[in-house]
Amino acid sequence: MRLLSLLFLIGCSQEAERAHACDALCDELVMTCGYTAYPSLESCAQGCLWDAENGKDVGAEFQCVQAAACDTFAILECEH
Repeated sequence: MRLLSLLFLIGCSQEAERAHACDALCDELVMTCGYTAYPSLESCAQGCLWDAENGKDVGAEFQCVQAAACDTFAILECEH
């Protein structure tokens, strides 16, 4: 039972980390850059969380987007 509780806590921790990374990325894309691919924070967050659950390194993408300084072409490169 303790092992199951520990696995649950680890899963929740990873989910919280993904959500935090997506919040930061989406804030940068939507609020700071006004990136038109995401009309709202919610639409960005949905896509980001899906990507994160499928193994995408959202933290690295966030750093790349920050370095792109709202340049659309550079942001597109960050997504790949």
